[in-house]
Amino acid sequence: MFGSSILEVAIGLVFIYLLISLICSAINEIVASTINKRGENLFEGIKNLLNDPSFTGFAQKLYNHGLVDGISQSAKNPDKPNRRCSYMASNTFALALLDILGSQSAGESWKDIAERRKVDLDSAKAKLDTSPSDTGFQKIFNDAQAALEKAQEILTKVDAVKQAYDESELAAKNVRGSKDFRNLKIAKEKLEKALTIGRLLAAELPDPLGNIQKAVASLPNGHTKQSLLVLINKTKRDTALLSNQIIAAEFQVAKLQENIEQWFNDAMDRVGGWYKRWTQRILLGIAIFLVLAANVDTLMLVKRFSRDNALRASIVATADRAVQNNGGNPIESASARADLLAEAEKLTLPLGWIPNKDDPYKTEQIPNCSPVGWSCFVGWALKLVGLLISIIAIQLGAPFWFDTLSKFINIRGAGTPPGEPVKSGPQTAKS
Repeated sequence: MFGSSILEVAIGLVFIYLLISLICSAINEIVASTINKRGENLFEGIKNLLNDPSFTGFAQKLYNHGLVDGISQSAKNPDKPNRRCSYMASNTFALALLDILGSQSAGESWKDIAERRKVDLDSAKAKLDTSPSDTGFQKIFNDAQAALEKAQEILTKVDAVKQAYDESELAAKNVRGSKDFRNLKIAKEKLEKALTIGRLLAAELPDPLGNIQKAVASLPNGHTKQSLLVLINKTKRDTALLSNQIIAAEFQVAKLQENIEQWFNDAMDRVGGWYKRWTQRILLGIAIFLVLAANVDTLMLVKRFSRDNALRASIVATADRAVQNNGGNPIESASARADLLAEAEKLTLPLGWIPNKDDPYKTEQIPNCSPVGWSCFVGWALKLVGLLISIIAIQLGAPFWFDTLSKFINIRGAGTPPGEPVKSGPQTAKS
């Protein structure tokens, strides 16, 4: 069973680790926000997912799309470069991707439809010529002729779509890197024009999934093209049992959207790993700096807490309030972190390289090197060990140490409070 003093020493040590971890996290957030690391990390991940490392192809179109551009900072100010979004929902990605693909190939799809309907009309005409009085053949001929006329009417807009997309492609290729804001603005305007016209044609298509497949087939060879073709084939298999053509067409696109969302989420899990590894490296550097600057020596702190009852009691009281104020939940909000740091400022923590002259334990801040010799070497070796333990511990992060602190506080609260007599075991009821 833990003694109360041993448990309080552990609580004091965990509380110090928690404080330094919170400071490390706050500094890391400032650095990440300043350089927009999350946004840049997401940007690189999407370029990789869409096989567009030069940012002149599909990834550029996605970021210029209204759904994505609208969630970027400063999107409302066309004269100010956008700050890339730090987070993108999977349905936003999928909807923008499908809109681009569907609009881009709508013109070619209508050309194919017109060719097929012309063949259907010729076939119906041949049957009608053999039996001019057959009302069934007459109806087939009339329907085929009406369908061809509608297709030809829509074909008058195809050239406009092709021209708009050609201009969009040319503007995209003129972009020289992701910081070329002037040409990016031009490419965005050209894309908006092309999408506006292309959507009108795509909305009239009887087979939207086939239209999207045609757009995917025209993409450059690579993992993006292959992945999307696999997802389209999976969608066809999943919807193969649907007999109603209209319902099937609508359901197929909805199912493809779900598959693309899952594809995006799987990719973002890996991209999140990139950010986590970057964060770990940054946190390690910050932890080393803070531990050395503040002299966070674990061995020294254990010795100090075990001797200084008043300091130990004040830290335990502060730690207990911190746990109670957050209901035992991890400190996630900025206000909760600020409150805890404000409470810590009221404490006289044994940190720093220059001790307080009134501190009776000031000689323990640095190794005793008088006289210089073996004792000095051992002292500095222990100092380095203590600092190294602190660096490793702080790397575990604030959530881990807050959870550990909560458990220690609960164990202490469940035991006999200091100064009270030990509780006896259960008594046998008297008859």
